[in-house]
Amino acid sequence: MKNALIAIAMLMASLTHTFAQNDSLAFSLQEALDYATENAFDSKSATYDIEAAEKKVMEYIAIGLPQVSAEGQLTDNLAIQENVITMTPEGESDPIRLKTKFGQKYNWNATGTVNQLLFDGSYLLGVKASRIYVQISERNKEKTQINVREAVAEAYYIALIAKKNLETFKKNLEVNEQTLKETNAYFENGFRELTDVDQLRLMVNNSRNLLLDAERQLVIAEAVLKYSMGLSIDQPIKLTNSLQDILSPVETYLPASNVFDVKSHIDYSILETQEEVQRTLIKNERAQYYPKINAFYNISYIEFGDEFKAMDNTNSQIVGLSLTMPIFKSGMQNARVQQEKINYQKLQNQMRQMEEGLKQQLMVAEANFKNAQAVYLNDKEGEEIAFRIYDRTRIKFANGLSSSTELSQNEGQYIQSQISYIQSTLNLLDTHIKYLKAVNRL
Repeated sequence: MKNALIAIAMLMASLTHTFAQNDSLAFSLQEALDYATENAFDSKSATYDIEAAEKKVMEYIAIGLPQVSAEGQLTDNLAIQENVITMTPEGESDPIRLKTKFGQKYNWNATGTVNQLLFDGSYLLGVKASRIYVQISERNKEKTQINVREAVAEAYYIALIAKKNLETFKKNLEVNEQTLKETNAYFENGFRELTDVDQLRLMVNNSRNLLLDAERQLVIAEAVLKYSMGLSIDQPIKLTNSLQDILSPVETYLPASNVFDVKSHIDYSILETQEEVQRTLIKNERAQYYPKINAFYNISYIEFGDEFKAMDNTNSQIVGLSLTMPIFKSGMQNARVQQEKINYQKLQNQMRQMEEGLKQQLMVAEANFKNAQAVYLNDKEGEEIAFRIYDRTRIKFANGLSSSTELSQNEGQYIQSQISYIQSTLNLLDTHIKYLKAVNRL
């Protein structure tokens, strides 16, 4: 009975796991971004970095707290070394040599030591610097999350476009297959030439290839999206936003770069935090000129004898202060202070460079987005025009007013306009994301 219950429990667990894997997770674009912000692999690594930095602060604080250590030792002197004593008794001329042993067969001791840091100028600065490193880790996590959101948004766009392609090419295939069927029927009744049938077969084969490629692209796009979000590749997902849902606000989006503050950008914020660290490092090197004071307490207990049952003992206790005072280092410490000052000047130069670089990055991002908007609108209109031409030609062909060659050419023109429209759509969405990133709104 027990084995049967275990088997049933294992079966239920297996079925639950299978159902869980088969259930699709539905995500809108915003939901995908929110999920990835905390669950993407890079986001989790950034969180671990913060936790490690926080533990480093605790480690550094512990340096200034009491340090207690203990040590013990047990020895068995298997052969005690003999010492020779030479002496000349009074009234004698010849010396006498005596052999004797100093020490006992057994000896054990225990020592306890307590150390307490009283003053070290670099200690408090070190604690401050370690806390600033936590802030840097938090800033780096924020930047990592921005990069994750950018990657997820781009992957979501590609998946939507791949899905749209699949729908479009499936419809094209259905239309071409129906036209081929009708043309073949006309051919069998002598109203069409074999060339028309072959031309339609080429068009159908081409449509099938485009459909197969679209199916492959959708599988790849969803895999990339799941990986970017931190999901298992085997986990089915469903995208609840349509491509038009995403495109509508982007088509009419107006950049407002004039309200952007460079100093609010995450990259500049990271450099500001590093600047604070560098100022602390300069103070820390200067603090090396100050003395260091420690208090200590030591207690020891010793037992010795030739037999364990009859051993003598002794103990001692010591309490005191230790002072370390740097006096002369041949200019070595001054050189270290000057190095940190130079590093500070270098960091300030990097901040000025960052400020100008962010302005230039924003200018490029805005120009690229505006250009992408114009190209997108042109390609969108071009795709609509190409479809109307193709659709009219298809109707003419069905009524015997157009050749299969003209139909094939117009279909090729329509497919090419679709490809251009898809590329410009992706470019529009991509440049929009990069613009939002440039103005620190992603």
